Amino acid sequence: MGRKKGFQQAEILVIISNVFIEYGFEGTSLDDLVKATGLLRGSLYSAFGSKRGMFSAALAENIKQGKDSETTINLVIIAMMELTAKDKAVKKLVEYWYEENSFLNIAELLGEAILKRSHLSGGNLNNGK
Repeated sequence: MGRKKGFQQAEILVIISNVFIEYGFEGTSLDDLVKATGLLRGSLYSAFGSKRGMFSAALAENIKQGKDSETTINLVIIAMMELTAKDKAVKKLVEYWYEENSFLNIAELLGEAILKRSHLSGGNLNNGK
């Protein structure tokens, strides 16, 4: 009989966040998450329920830890592009993030992050005629 592998959920969520940022939600496979975390599939499913559960937990933890951090903004972009139209729980997390950061110029913040993710002229379109 195998023994349960213990892990620190906060540490695993950092790793999971980075994998989703690298590949996007749809592009991330369970194998990617297993390889990056070093955990068994069963351990990940037991802790988070599904790939979507892993993404939701990572997004929620990042919102809690640093509402306008680069990691959080990238996860918000992935959520907006790939999940909010079909996942009410993820949409609520994004709406919460948006409301909590209403004092920021959200459009500019997200726009700069999208440009950076796309590797377009270091985020400055005026230089990339």
